[in-house]
Amino acid sequence: MERKHLLIIVGAVCILAAVALILVFTGGTILTAGTSVYQNGVLTTPIHYEGEEKDVWFQYNIFRQDTLLESTQVCESESVLGTLTKGDFTTELEIDLPPGEYKVFIYVLERADGTPRITGFIQNILIP
Repeated sequence: MERKHLLIIVGAVCILAAVALILVFTGGTILTAGTSVYQNGVLTTPIHYEGEEKDVWFQYNIFRQDTLLESTQVCESESVLGTLTKGDFTTELEIDLPPGEYKVFIYVLERADGTPRITGFIQNILIP
């Protein structure tokens, strides 16, 4: 019975250590994206950020879903400059997208030496 308790304690310590490392390496920041919406030639994505102000690029890669297994890239590495500030804001990409189903990849890259990637989001959108 003592061995079982020891394993539980060791497991809990490992989980806490992993969470602590994640918080240290991310700086405790939270960055989330809401659902992207395409309207009047503009792809708008709501962003929520909790952290220190950072200058960033929002890099977009967009693929049109032709069939279940086939897609065509319609936007490659289009970047929008932005500044992450605490709270809610939106990022906008002007692009002409005909009706169809799309997979949108949004990467958030810090404007610093080496351009480190902060995070990325993948979303599916349908344009009627």
